[in-house]
Amino acid sequence: MRVLLISNSGRPFLEHARPHISDFLGGAVKRLAFVTAASLGDEVAYYQRAQAALGSLPPDGIGVQVLHLRWDTEPLATLERADAVFVGGGNTYALLKRLREAKLLEPIRARVQARMPYIGSSAGSNVAGPRILTTNDWNVVALEAFDALGLVPFNINPHYRETDPTMAPGSETRDDRIIEYHTVWENPVVAIEEGTIVRVDGGVVTVCGRGRVKVFARGVAPRWFANGERLPV
Repeated sequence: MRVLLISNSGRPFLEHARPHISDFLGGAVKRLAFVTAASLGDEVAYYQRAQAALGSLPPDGIGVQVLHLRWDTEPLATLERADAVFVGGGNTYALLKRLREAKLLEPIRARVQARMPYIGSSAGSNVAGPRILTTNDWNVVALEAFDALGLVPFNINPHYRETDPTMAPGSETRDDRIIEYHTVWENPVVAIEEGTIVRVDGGVVTVCGRGRVKVFARGVAPRWFANGERLPV
C-alpha cells in the first residue's frame, strides 16, 4: 500500500506538503478525490481551498483534477472515478462517523490495498490507523465505534508536542496519554510534529519534512526520528 500521512495542512494551505504530495503521486494521478467529511464547517469552502492548493502541484505545474468527494452526495461514484484519495482534516470522530454512514470504509480500504495512493491530513491521518483513539479531538458526535481503515499497523497522533508551555503546571502531557493507550492496546503510536509527514511505500515507512516523529511502543522507551529516517513499525 502507498500512504502519505500529514500532521497538519499549515499556512499557506498545504504549502509545506505540496512537494511531498507531488513526489508521492508521481505524475500518474489524473483525478484526486478530496474528502471533506471531517469538516464541521463549510465543506464547499474547504474543498475549494484544497482544489486551489492541489490543482497545480509542482514541479511541472500541470496538476490534477480535484474531485469533491462528499460523504452525503454519491460518495461511492466519486471514489470510483478517482485515481487517488486525499482525506482532509477536521474532527476525527465526525470523519469516521460519516465515512461509516456513507459506507466508504471498505471501498477506500479495498482501493488502497489495490495500490491506489492514500493521503491523509490530521483527521485523515488518524483514520488510516487501526483505530482513532489517539486523536486530539473531542467526540462531539458521540461516536461509539472507533475501528478505522487499518491501512497502517500503527496509530497516529498528529500535531504532536512533547511539552507545551501554554499548559497548566502538572497537566497531562501527550506522552502521558499515549502511555495510557498502551495499558489497553499493543500497537505502536506514531506521533507527528507539525510540518512533518510519514510516507509508507512498499512496506517502508519514512519520515519527511522539517519536523520529527516520535514512535511509542508498548514497554519500550519512545524514540525520535527525523527527515529521511525509516521507522521501525
